[in-house]
Amino acid sequence: MARPLKQGIEYFSFDVDFFSDVKIRKIARACGPASTSILICLLCNIYRDKGYYISWDEDLPFVVADSIGAVGITEGAVEEVIKKALQVGFFNQELYEKYKILTSNGIQSRFKSAVVRREEIEYITEYLVTDIKNEVIAYNNSIDDNGSTQSKVKVKRKKSNIPPTPPKGGGDKPKRVSKKGKPAILNSSARSVFEDYYLNTFGSSYYWTAKDAGSMADLLKKIAYSRTQKEMSVDDDSMLYALKMLLSSVKEGWIFENFSVTNINSKYNEIVAKAKNGNHSSGNKDGTGKPAGIKSHTF
Repeated sequence: MARPLKQGIEYFSFDVDFFSDVKIRKIARACGPASTSILICLLCNIYRDKGYYISWDEDLPFVVADSIGAVGITEGAVEEVIKKALQVGFFNQELYEKYKILTSNGIQSRFKSAVVRREEIEYITEYLVTDIKNEVIAYNNSIDDNGSTQSKVKVKRKKSNIPPTPPKGGGDKPKRVSKKGKPAILNSSARSVFEDYYLNTFGSSYYWTAKDAGSMADLLKKIAYSRTQKEMSVDDDSMLYALKMLLSSVKEGWIFENFSVTNINSKYNEIVAKAKNGNHSSGNKDGTGKPAGIKSHTF
């Protein structure tokens, strides 16, 4: 039996100015400081389950109050916070009155960004705010119409052709591929590799710019040069695998904290040097006593 598609997300981006937001401050002023914990708990439930909304029912206040488990947070307190949140626009009042759901433009925008790489995601169009609804319907080729009052839209995307495993080696000398090839296709695939890695690592989508495109082209040239010097293959599959290994080697420090195509390109030599040092450390050896690390040998 096919595994059911996942709808919700495991984590979501949290704005650093959350507590400075006027809506949050109004809610906290009216309902007390514990109201922020209630709002965060509601957001967690929204993103974890349906991803972009949660249905209001008589059990929801209990679920939220019980989840927090703090003294003074009662079902009545949860209801008061939701009432105030609707009043100040933290949740969409119109959709709540029509469908008894809690959602907002910000919630739906963050969810849409978080699932941008999913092969398929389902939306109930009536539950969407106007901007998101227009985007989803425009993207989708058709809407399922089964006579129900709720139109469900399944957004499907093409699968990525990025290879999950490294290219096979062997006793023969690696085959070299002409650099002329199709650089536009390689650059596009490299962008997908980077954006997927960024989303999986940091939990948010990467904002790609024209500068990033130029930096990625330069970065691929550096990787190709390094592999050519080592007489390693520079075909597209090998290059994409090398890029993955390069990205995964950045685990801490300034580059990790400022993770971008431009910074990785400008710090390429530094990243390679650190990877080599890691590969030749005394604690990183295989059964033969030789260095076990492979990342710096890949790029």
